[in-house]
Amino acid sequence: MTTASSSKTLEQTIAAIEALDLEPIKFKATRGEDGYGWSPEYAERMAQAYKRYLILHAKYPDATLAPDQDTDRFWHMHILDTRKYAADCEAIFGEFLHHFPYLGLRGEDDAKALNDAFAKMQALLAQEFGPAQHPEGATQAAAWCAVEGKAAWCAVESKKAAWCAVEQPGSRAAWCAVESKPADKAAWCAVEPKAAWCAVETAKA
Repeated sequence: MTTASSSKTLEQTIAAIEALDLEPIKFKATRGEDGYGWSPEYAERMAQAYKRYLILHAKYPDATLAPDQDTDRFWHMHILDTRKYAADCEAIFGEFLHHFPYLGLRGEDDAKALNDAFAKMQALLAQEFGPAQHPEGATQAAAWCAVEGKAAWCAVESKKAAWCAVEQPGSRAAWCAVESKPADKAAWCAVEPKAAWCAVETAKA
């Protein structure tokens, strides 16, 4: 995603993002035939995640950021409503906001760049909006991993146990366990039979 200079102030841009009407996008995302089949609750969560993604780009225009898979899919659906997307971009940023779909696909260095962009975004999300929240409202430690290509959050519940959940409706639950002590150092999670690693970056994340 790239932006050029705009006459809008940061405060005006953020206010426009927060006021963005995403009801048509959420409706389409809940459809099974030509959408993603998400529940209304999950579509709302992704709408909020998408707004946070846009806010981060407004606040950190020079940073390369990569969202989780479903936030990116929500963005794709917004783009497909071409007239609305163009109008929304103008109202928010004063210009068209382009999407670059090739990051991570052009070899090992590019794949690392994608991972770095994802990690950078997770760090900024925690910094700007606080720790991620479990769907039931429990605060999570800032750990994440990718399970079979899906973003998964891993949370340390105690020094001896942890849990994680795959952020994808209808997928199997993931499980995880702390590898080392203290518990804020590392954890791992997996959906059988494939394993994935996740690490808590900081004790205060």
